[in-house]
Order: sequence, then C-alpha cells, then structure tokens
Amino acid sequence: MYGSQSITPHDYQSLGTYLAASAPSCGYPYATLDISRITAVQLMDTRVECGTCLRIETSQENYITDGLAVGLPEIAMATHFAATTSQFDPLPTTSIQTTMNKRDDEVRYVYVLAVDTGGRGLDLAQVSFTALFGQSLSPMDASWFPVNAKYCEDIWRNSTKRQTQSPTAMSDIKVGVGRSQAPPGLGPIEYTQPRHIARDFYIYSHAWLL
Repeated sequence: MYGSQSITPHDYQSLGTYLAASAPSCGYPYATLDISRITAVQLMDTRVECGTCLRIETSQENYITDGLAVGLPEIAMATHFAATTSQFDPLPTTSIQTTMNKRDDEVRYVYVLAVDTGGRGLDLAQVSFTALFGQSLSPMDASWFPVNAKYCEDIWRNSTKRQTQSPTAMSDIKVGVGRSQAPPGLGPIEYTQPRHIARDFYIYSHAWLL
C-alpha cells in the first residue's frame, strides 16, 4: 500500500441511486462510506489491505489555483465543484497541459480509505482529487502510504443516521499542508520496491496498535 506515481480521479458520485445497492471490491456497501473520501488501489490485496487508511501527498507545485489561466473549464475547477449527486455534472476526460504554480517544499495531503481495486496507482474519489489538485481533468503525481486508522474514522458511516448524510462537499475536504511524511524509496507500485523500507515504516506507523 505504498507508491509514488501518477494517480487518477474516479467519479463515485455518478453511481447515484446505485450506491445503495452496490459495493466496491472490498465488499463495504457504499452507503456505509463517505464516498467523497475513498480510493481504489491498483493491485491491492483485498484479503488483507481493505480498509487501510492512506495519506496521499503531492507537491504544492501540483495545485492549480487559477484554472482559467491554464484553460480549464469552470466545471473542472475546485471553486465550482459540487459533491452531491444531485448537483454533480460529469467531467470530460480530455487530458490537459497546465502551467503549475511554483511553491516551497511543503506538500498538500488528504486522508482517504482504501476500499476498491483498480485505477492507475490510485483511483481517488473525484471530490478529494479536485480538492487536492484544484482540477480533475488530468492524472497527477502523488505519493501514498498507510497511516493510523484514526485519520479515517469519520469516513465510516455505520449508523443509520450517518448514512442519510450527503457525501462531504469539496469545500469541506480537509486538505493539510506541511512537511512530507512519506518514507524513502517509494516508486510506481507495479515495480519491485525495497520491501524492508515499506515493512519498517509500516511497523513504525502502526506501533500504536501494539
């Protein structure tokens, strides 16, 4: 559950009324999840890795603050994005070339729950993707790794009352800014990675369970 490569957005909201009767590959009903804050993971082992809380980081340079300046349609920009199914409009899949704003060495990050398989690296809920990158038209570079489950506790909606709530709106997605916490040696997940690096970091980050 470690990687660093290009990731893609996934339009979970477009499932609409099918959400109540369907589930991702991990088997958790969509109705028990905040679908704005979930992700599919390429090559995820659903026997042992389902429900892992991931921190996704990206460089500040990858955030687009002015989509109009780089030719983005308004519907693809974070300032015009709606999370609820009733207000959601499908986005085109055309790739774009953008001029990114130069920033310092801090990263932007979000916490999401791994509940599905597929995508390129990650197939991140479109709402979280847009909050993180400022757009959702083009795959973007990011790194991800497991963290303490407490950061994803509010993604679970196991009570009847919580299941009637709308998915988190884009404007309410908590995007942090700070120093990277990614372990060294991360790379594309289809490549062989230094297993001891991932193992040691996993043990360190989950020490609270011991």
